[in-house]
Amino acid sequence: MAYRIRRKDSKAQTSLRRIAREQVRAAIRGIDTTAGDTADAIHDVRKRIKKIRGLLRLVRPSFDGYRDENAAFRQIAALLGPQRDAAVLIDTFDRLVEGASPTGSGTFASVRRQLLQHARAIAEAHDPGALLRATRAALQDALPRIERWRLADDGFDAFETGLESSYRRARKAMRAASAHAEDEAFHDWRKRSKDHAFHLRLLQPVWPGPMRAIHACAAELGDALGLHHDLAVLAAYVHAISDVDTGAVAALETRIRLQQREPATRAGALGARLYATPPHALAKSWRRRHAAWQRER
Repeated sequence: MAYRIRRKDSKAQTSLRRIAREQVRAAIRGIDTTAGDTADAIHDVRKRIKKIRGLLRLVRPSFDGYRDENAAFRQIAALLGPQRDAAVLIDTFDRLVEGASPTGSGTFASVRRQLLQHARAIAEAHDPGALLRATRAALQDALPRIERWRLADDGFDAFETGLESSYRRARKAMRAASAHAEDEAFHDWRKRSKDHAFHLRLLQPVWPGPMRAIHACAAELGDALGLHHDLAVLAAYVHAISDVDTGAVAALETRIRLQQREPATRAGALGARLYATPPHALAKSWRRRHAAWQRER
């Protein structure tokens, strides 16, 4: 089940429907085969929905149903967001304090108890099993809609404007993050870069070897920006805690800001490579490669 266009797909619309259908069915299978580990199932469903939304952004200018379908899949993912976010907070905290001195670890333990309490409260308020059942029903409802999706354009015309637009937004977000170094700017860059990474995967067949290398760069950039974002979310949570020693909070915030420097620096270097080509030139080069790929029929 490849997340990419295929030459044997008769139209761009065929690729759109097939890829979305495969991701939805895989998400449903993941839910159906969950053996008590709801966390893994939630993570898998959210990952597949992100892929579908990345696909939709690629064809957005040619797809009249984009707004409604993007909102529908965003809502499905939102059902599962609090569960996943609570788990990520704890994982990020554990990585942050790893290797801390015994005194520091003892001080930070009170914060970890708060995180665990937060996760338990989320689990009690949102039963994971019930959430997955509701998610499955929503995904099942999406399948017949996918079979009615229509694109106004075909061939590379269906992809070009969405590709160029997403790439341009990612470059703009990179410049904003570099200029302001604010958490929100890095988060926006992360979202825009994920779109481009999805598009690289979807269009990989037009130039397989080089595209794999470019996607590897995009994936590494996503990891760096993801770590930066996880630390930013933890910083916001820690800052909002009211009944924990203020010294522990200040120490954690300092560690967070220090640890954000490395992924920010790495992201800057990777982004400079990944977004070196102007958007219009990138779209034109991909159009030529797509045409060459199609001629191989």
